[in-house]
Amino acid sequence: MTLGPRRSLRLVMGTVLASLLSFACHARAVDQAAHAKLPTKIKQSGVLQVATSLQWPPFDYKSDAGEPDGIDIRLVKAIAERLGLKPKFTDVKFPSIVPGVSTGRFDIGVDQLAETPARAKVVQFVVYYGSALGLLVRQGSTVNLHNLCGHTLALTQGSSQVAVAQHLSDECVSHHEKPISMLSYPDSADTYMAVANGRGDGFLTDTAVGVYIARHNGKLSMAPGSLPETRSLAGIVIAKENTQLANAVRRALLDTMRDGTYKKILSEYGVAGAALTPSEVHSPQ
Repeated sequence: MTLGPRRSLRLVMGTVLASLLSFACHARAVDQAAHAKLPTKIKQSGVLQVATSLQWPPFDYKSDAGEPDGIDIRLVKAIAERLGLKPKFTDVKFPSIVPGVSTGRFDIGVDQLAETPARAKVVQFVVYYGSALGLLVRQGSTVNLHNLCGHTLALTQGSSQVAVAQHLSDECVSHHEKPISMLSYPDSADTYMAVANGRGDGFLTDTAVGVYIARHNGKLSMAPGSLPETRSLAGIVIAKENTQLANAVRRALLDTMRDGTYKKILSEYGVAGAALTPSEVHSPQ
């Protein structure tokens, strides 16, 4: 069928208009004030170089299609969009992230990096996540995270959870209750599989990690609540002297909070309760 000249023109104009609208929508996503704060070198390149380690779901991992995905990845993409940049993710070994950022090889680094005094000496943080320990249990379990006295915990050897479990057990004893028994396993996978198979009443783990594991293992679920005394902040790491970039990233992050993108990303992974407030992002201390 041959189209008349008027109909052809309408189709062409419609396509052009759709393209212009699409471009305008994309342009509106850029926070011009945040973009203006970027260092000249990054602004001119149009690329945000990101170091991560894609072995830490649900924060940083490879999707079934082999592409970077996770809480950190989606949040960085949203931040980069508001900065008018294209993020380029490089998968490195976890211990290489902070040095890679501090030496300038990468602009930023993400991998649920806890803000610690040692790291704060060499990099600065734009915090975005409140991390706390929860309890991964066998499906149907009624174990109470806040009353573990007399129960058995499965723990990963050398993990920080061992000290937390010991502290909780000592508190049980001080209140004349039964101590917490502990079973040790060489890695996290062995630890949560032990719980799934009925060896141990629970596994202390980061809430987001526990929710992710439970979604992929029908034998497990997360007990309600978290341990508030274990709460710590995780952030995007940026070179100590790169204040311009830190300010730009912080402003873009706050923009994702205002428009709901930030909360949506966390909700998709079942950890909306880990969201920070704008005041915490401004003044994490």
